[in-house]
Amino acid sequence: MRAPGTEEPVSLEPVRSEAIRWVIDRALADGNRVVSLAQWSKALVAHMEGGLSGDVRKATRARWPQLEYFRDDGSPHNEPDEGFIEDGFAVSFPRRRGAAD
Repeated sequence: MRAPGTEEPVSLEPVRSEAIRWVIDRALADGNRVVSLAQWSKALVAHMEGGLSGDVRKATRARWPQLEYFRDDGSPHNEPDEGFIEDGFAVSFPRRRGAAD
């Protein structure tokens, strides 16, 4: 039985990109959490609760230099985010509005 207020972890089984799973696993090891998996027009996206840490970004770029990075400044209907995408799978990290790099 789960304690009150705790949620069942999101199953990552549908994420079939080794590189994207690696990024998610690194973020999880840093204390981040997957809040949902959602189908987007270009990819199945793992939405993370916390932002992309500098350590995870640096490690990802070193380990997977071919992985496509994306960044979106948001809109009135969508929050800003950034992340990585490969072959129909992606991981998205929230960003603060107006945050500088």
